[in-house]
Amino acid sequence: MAYYMGIDLGTTGLKALIVDVNGKISGSGYREYPLNVPQAGYAEQNPEDWYRAMCLAIGDALASSKIPPREIRCLGFSGQMHGLVALDAQKHILCPAIIHCDGRASREKREILERVGIPRLGEWVQNQVHSGFQALSLLWLRHNRPEIYGRIRHALLPKDYLRFTLTGEIGAEPTDASGTLMYDCKNRRWSEELIRALEIDPAILPDCNHLPHQIAGRLTREAAEATGLSEGMPVAYGGGDQPMQAVGNGLLFPGSASVTLGTSGQVFVPSSEPVYDPLLRTHTFCHAPEKTWYVMGAVLNACLAFNWFLENVLRDRDFAAIDQEAQTVSPGSEGLLFLPYLTGERTPHMNEHARAAFIGLSLAHDRKHMARAVMEGVALCLKDALEVVRELHLPIDRMVVSGGGAKSRVWRQILSDVFEMPLYISRMKEQAGLGAAITAQVAAGEYSSLEEACRAIVRYEPEPVEPNPGNFSAYRSCFDRFRLAYRQNLPLFG
Repeated sequence: MAYYMGIDLGTTGLKALIVDVNGKISGSGYREYPLNVPQAGYAEQNPEDWYRAMCLAIGDALASSKIPPREIRCLGFSGQMHGLVALDAQKHILCPAIIHCDGRASREKREILERVGIPRLGEWVQNQVHSGFQALSLLWLRHNRPEIYGRIRHALLPKDYLRFTLTGEIGAEPTDASGTLMYDCKNRRWSEELIRALEIDPAILPDCNHLPHQIAGRLTREAAEATGLSEGMPVAYGGGDQPMQAVGNGLLFPGSASVTLGTSGQVFVPSSEPVYDPLLRTHTFCHAPEKTWYVMGAVLNACLAFNWFLENVLRDRDFAAIDQEAQTVSPGSEGLLFLPYLTGERTPHMNEHARAAFIGLSLAHDRKHMARAVMEGVALCLKDALEVVRELHLPIDRMVVSGGGAKSRVWRQILSDVFEMPLYISRMKEQAGLGAAITAQVAAGEYSSLEEACRAIVRYEPEPVEPNPGNFSAYRSCFDRFRLAYRQNLPLFG
């Protein structure tokens, strides 16, 4: 039987999956690596840590599956988006990777907004400026590390760097390039206009005229020795983590949508046109299928906020027990409200200075109220993002919920009640890694298209999470208070 591998490069760890032609996971491996914060607002990682984690995770997956490496026909990638890996002329790493949750580039954000402005950003790249996007990281290096910036010959996205380590080939594809702030998503090309305005040398940007399900190169002898895979095995381009998760959920075309409770949270809605919010409160990026896009509302603090609460407030990591406690609290947490902006916010505020707060605490509240309030605060954040997406009148016939937080029955029900719509649950596990493996299947010819592959592989639970109409009124009131709390606390954020 033929097998395929998906590599999912996350923020805190890397997962390697081996799947068969039906998408069944036959083996997996996971290795963590540190997120480095050399000073407040910074977020860096060592790309060599990613490489070591990848080699070890692949070895673990091979060992757990007992599948001979020669039976793995192709490998694909999913990766954290937006980040910068800077290489010199010899293709050596120049500095730590500046990743998506980095917040240092506030000066560069102001510079771009002043030099370019919202209307031309919409016209040229269909996206708002945000620290942690590759363009801003490049400008920050030019301003603050000119000796490094002057030596950059290749500016790579995180998963594209890992693919380079396996194949020796440098390249990119639209789903990930979309998140650099230098890519014209509407016309699917690097934005000559914005690159010129920012005075960035276009020669450092990789060729982007590829698709996620095309072959990028073949495994080198050195990579084969390091990973245990077969020399010459084809490697697909893969894509950014959000579109790959959508592929793993079978969400390719308009009408389907998803909400993700991961470290961060997303509302993801495919579109047949490159529509974008004129105020640039959402992201418009290229989807994996050709001539398809998606609009995404991105919130920075989902499971990140809940894990922070467990570890730093409760100092208790028994998620299951706390989940049960939260279930005993009525909707609205008896007046307790939580703003989850621990690391700022994107949709709809695009404000890296926003901060978190519990509002309405009293002696009547305890840990179970606070736990539920955190879950509700994240759900209200995602509702805030969904409302902006709805203004673009994109069809949403079915909403799929996924991510680590979606394992919580309580959280799923809160989200369904806040959204006032059913939420479907995929039976597929590790959707981003599965999406990466599906790109490998199509690249190797196992399936003729992403659509055919998803139709054969992706399955959902027969019954969705149904919203409880009895909770609608309480959560509508919570949503109004939530939006008001942000506005009233805005002067305190700095």
